[in-house]
Amino acid sequence: MIARCLLVSTALAWPGVALAQAVTEVQVAPPSVTIKVGERSGLLATAFDRVGNVIPNARVIWSSNNVAVAKVDNSGTVTGMGGGVAIIEARVGARKGQAAVQVVGSPAAPPPQAGQPGAPTHATGEPAAPAPDAFAGQPAGTGPAAVLRIEPPTIYLLPSENTRVAPRALKDDGTPAAPVVVTWKSLRPDIASVDQNGVIVALAPGQGTVQVTSAGGLTATAPVVVQQSDLAVQEPNPLTLSPGDIDTLHVLVPAQGGRVVSPLALQWSAADPSVARVNLTGVVTAVAPGRTTLTVAGLLQTKTVDILVHKTVEKLTAIPSSKTELALPIQGTAKFTVQGFAADGMPVPEAPFRWNVGDTSLVTFDPATGVLTGKRAGKTTLAVNGPGLGLRVVWPIRVIAAGLKLSAARLGVPLARRVPLRASFADEAGAVIGPATGVSWASDNPAVATVAEDGTVTTAAYGHARITATAPGGRRAVAEVFVQGEIVVASSRSGRLQLYAAERANLAQLRKITDDTATATEPAFSPDGSHIAFTSTRDGQPEVYVMDADGSNAARLTNSPGLDGDPSFSADGQAVVFHSQRTGHRQVYLQPITSSVAVPLTQEPADNSQPSMSPDGEVIAFVSNRDGNNHIWLMAKDGTNQRPFTRGPQGKESVPHFLRDGTLAYLVEQKEGGRTSTQVVKADLTTGKVAPLAGTDLMVTDFAVSGVGDLLGLVVAVQKNVFRVYIQPIGASGGGAPVAIPTSGAEQMLSPAFMP
Repeated sequence: MIARCLLVSTALAWPGVALAQAVTEVQVAPPSVTIKVGERSGLLATAFDRVGNVIPNARVIWSSNNVAVAKVDNSGTVTGMGGGVAIIEARVGARKGQAAVQVVGSPAAPPPQAGQPGAPTHATGEPAAPAPDAFAGQPAGTGPAAVLRIEPPTIYLLPSENTRVAPRALKDDGTPAAPVVVTWKSLRPDIASVDQNGVIVALAPGQGTVQVTSAGGLTATAPVVVQQSDLAVQEPNPLTLSPGDIDTLHVLVPAQGGRVVSPLALQWSAADPSVARVNLTGVVTAVAPGRTTLTVAGLLQTKTVDILVHKTVEKLTAIPSSKTELALPIQGTAKFTVQGFAADGMPVPEAPFRWNVGDTSLVTFDPATGVLTGKRAGKTTLAVNGPGLGLRVVWPIRVIAAGLKLSAARLGVPLARRVPLRASFADEAGAVIGPATGVSWASDNPAVATVAEDGTVTTAAYGHARITATAPGGRRAVAEVFVQGEIVVASSRSGRLQLYAAERANLAQLRKITDDTATATEPAFSPDGSHIAFTSTRDGQPEVYVMDADGSNAARLTNSPGLDGDPSFSADGQAVVFHSQRTGHRQVYLQPITSSVAVPLTQEPADNSQPSMSPDGEVIAFVSNRDGNNHIWLMAKDGTNQRPFTRGPQGKESVPHFLRDGTLAYLVEQKEGGRTSTQVVKADLTTGKVAPLAGTDLMVTDFAVSGVGDLLGLVVAVQKNVFRVYIQPIGASGGGAPVAIPTSGAEQMLSPAFMP
């Protein structure tokens, strides 16, 4: 009569419930029970509708899957019949709930089959539900089984908890075989029992093993770990709800991988059902504003959850306004706040909100702080939902670059050339994120250089222009463009050696680019063409200076008691290598263009000079006479691994220059039949293979080569102590004839250099 009394009392507590309520769930309590043979115990079945309301007058049909172990009458009273485990089922219409009953005593005899004498029936006289299918839990398959497995492979339980495992009959390739009849056995019945349906009941702490065996002799085992571990409620505590909200609470075992405990093993109750009520499976319904506590009990433990039911929220206010699109820089942040208000205009600070980002690849959002952070350029949305229908705010978000970066910050460009500039979005560290879109371009000096909508710069006159790119949102980047002649030489036409520039198409038109108080020689362009390093005697002795390519902003780089000269830029344009006689012999030094400290790279008691750095910045070529004659040597960028590249007593080499492709050009001077001849060659550093760049009968003393290797600038001794510069094309057929840059009178012309 236990179950009947409870059902009646429940019905009296809910007098107005309609009989036609649809049953969506049936729960049996307690979910597991242990009794002795001949002992009786009552079970309670409760039916619920879809919102968790109890249906008090639902008709329950009880049955046992093994009446030889335990039988049940129509009031839910269970009687132990023989040792083992039986599953007691309570059915209301199509819904059912179950409880596991372990009977301690002698083993039960196999139950008679339905339709045979002694087959069990319900107390109502209806035939009892048949025993579970012997193949239940095994997937459909074909062919003989080669292996048997248990799913799951490891079972974790708390003391008194039960679960059901399933056998798997598999073929050699792991696919399902035809289901097989199996028997179950516990190898540690003192720790866990198992019945022939695969229902395991945890009896005592420890590690046990269950074994399943097929009729054909296949066997599988699975460990059963029974350990006392604390339970925990998965949902936040306190749980905040709005009146009418429904939520489901879950109980976990954190120490067992966070597995969820079956709700049938637990019972929930509410301290104040007028605030929130809960059904036996943890479905909680918020009733009215207030605070209460829910308690869950089971498996020898009790846990509580605080419930806060706030006032009904009628409207939301949000900051910033959602009416206009919000521009958010990449790596930038914006803070969002939202507040709920009740019908009386009072704020509801307890109201929970759910935030959602439309595209998480563009932005990230931290609900705890309300901070949105831009990641990648694009458009997305940020939305917040309040606790009620229609309570939603959506912000349109446009993520723009935190910074704009151009493919070059400085450029030296010859006259009448077109050079593309590319704009990219970059993060705050300067790392490129991707191509920039929606960029506008402008030149502050279109008479010198114009810029097209796609960033293509066209040079129109000599001078300096600033090209500015502006991205959506106002981010800007600037490229300094210096328009200068492609060929720079040192000429004495103004009385002393100064630097002049010319274009290959008009060698006769020289433009003066320095007005040094003394001499200026040995020009060298930076890799981007925006700087020129040169040697000047304006301070009394040769020192290295650096200026912008248009001749402005000249600044002294070196300052030593020895003679400095032959500058050449590093691969990144941020330093200069040069030779200096400050220690007696000429040695090679490296000095950043923003520093006054020069680092020696050679320190041999010999002459080391004319350095040139490779395009990748890893190798420096230089001239050394440490073996008795001038030859080309190589070393690492830090001065280590110094080694000869050319050798031979019959000749000497000088003036090394790296080409853009990494090959090395240099000047070879040798004696042939009592006559001195010179030749410019280039060599592959890896193979050492040497090829002539140009053949000429001229006596070449110095040279320069364009970066792409299509022009030579040759310094030729036309007579004793008289020097001219010749320009010679280089081609596959041996190139063209050298053409002298026109001079007048006693004009000397030296040290040519090409813009990259």
